[in-house]
Amino acid sequence: MAKVLVTLVVLAGVTPVAHAAPACWQEFCGKYPPAHQAGEWSSAHVSYGANGKLKYASDKDGNRVPDFSYVGYHYGERPLPSVPDVVTISPVAGDNTAHVQQALDQVGARTPDANGHRGAVKLAAGKYEIRGIVRIRQSGVVLRGSGDATTLYGRGDAPHQRTIVVLGSDSKTPWTTGSATEVTTPFVQVGSLSLEVVDPTRFKAGQEVMVKHPSSQKWIDAVGGGGTVNSPKWTAGSMDLNWVRRIKAIDGRTLTFDAPIYNHLDRSLAVSTVAPVTARNLVTESGVESLRVDVETKGGEDENHAWNAIGVFGADDSWVRSVKTRYFGYAGVVTERSVRITVKDSQATDPVAIRTGGRMYNFAANGNSHLILFTGVHASKARHAFVSNGANSVAGVVWTRSTVDGGDAEAHRRWSQGLLFDNIHVVSSSGQAKLMNRGDYGTSHGWGAAHSVIWDYNKEMVVQKPPTAQNYAVSNEGTRRSQPYFPGPWGSIEIKTGPLVPESLYEAQVVDRLATTSTSGTRG
Repeated sequence: MAKVLVTLVVLAGVTPVAHAAPACWQEFCGKYPPAHQAGEWSSAHVSYGANGKLKYASDKDGNRVPDFSYVGYHYGERPLPSVPDVVTISPVAGDNTAHVQQALDQVGARTPDANGHRGAVKLAAGKYEIRGIVRIRQSGVVLRGSGDATTLYGRGDAPHQRTIVVLGSDSKTPWTTGSATEVTTPFVQVGSLSLEVVDPTRFKAGQEVMVKHPSSQKWIDAVGGGGTVNSPKWTAGSMDLNWVRRIKAIDGRTLTFDAPIYNHLDRSLAVSTVAPVTARNLVTESGVESLRVDVETKGGEDENHAWNAIGVFGADDSWVRSVKTRYFGYAGVVTERSVRITVKDSQATDPVAIRTGGRMYNFAANGNSHLILFTGVHASKARHAFVSNGANSVAGVVWTRSTVDGGDAEAHRRWSQGLLFDNIHVVSSSGQAKLMNRGDYGTSHGWGAAHSVIWDYNKEMVVQKPPTAQNYAVSNEGTRRSQPYFPGPWGSIEIKTGPLVPESLYEAQVVDRLATTSTSGTRG
């Protein structure tokens, strides 16, 4: 059957809602598109056209580099806010868990302002012993320290391997959906914003929805059972893909979403659906800022201690900014069950655990992490410094302008989609970035990523092409590994000397989407 490639639909006369593209405010907006440079080169898959806008090439199967610019707090369209302090506390002797929690809940009881902000709890300088879990469980609340002078010190191991600071509702099912309707478009191309459905009457503009691609046996067969060799193949029903989206506009049977779909929806392999979200339980407009989180351990391979420093569990349009974390077992900052989160200018270093699977994932995007941005972060002594470990339920995650001193950057298992490792600089002697078939590793890890990109990485890259999809590496430094770890063809790998244009794919895509001034005009 011929494939119909669905791209952005321009809807004449339809007023979009949910979010509109403002003038680009980021500090990099004046850099794109850049003036011509001697010896410059661009990827065959994404480059600037004569009009100064990015253009994308699709291969014969419809694979293309997706647009990653929608990640982070409010899709990257607003700067992180400066929420005013309304309560200030100092450390007390002994366990400070209840002391800090009382202040957070006090602020959480305030009436939010027009932006949904209730205020910040300011922690004065000092060490705050934390023997429990500090929870930011109301929307519009910020936990703010006094920089390095403020330390939350996670002591003890009750509950076992807990998270010290939880930002979010921590609900295991933050989205409840109603009755779904089928997607009728024969082939929705990766990166598409629009598709057609059987019954559009159950939706309205501005509504949150869940788009679902079921893991039918046909699809499992099409992806080669997941790429395993001796381990069990993936099974039908265990690998459903899903994306949390809002409807921007409706025109007839066509729904247009607020962010792209990061996988093909091929009706010949699986019949996808769209369902309205009928209830949600997420904390919004909240953050953790300007403090240190240390974990008390015995060092070495001790694992009887707090496991994560900060967990964003059940949140949207929220952030972690300017934090330093140490001695965790799993992650310094980890996201789960969350959408549009920014983690910025932060460090996760010196994990303490047995150096084996399921540990030392310093900045991690776990299950149901959608549209997540990690920017300006630094990891050290990791196993997987920047990692998608949420398998098939992770989609649309960017790690950019960040550094690694020990550890790799990778999609860890089971078909995460739409990952971008952009301008990751390894400061130690070795490191790898991997978008590959992990085959029999772990629990039938198989294909770790699809429709994902490594852009300007300075060490060894391992990039393979999954069945029905593609992965990409584009860099003016670094090398390709001599052979993959498990079977599968190489992905698209472009390594050339000279200035790479654009320097940062993520930044260029943000400017291309949001800039409304002529700074992003024709290239000079």
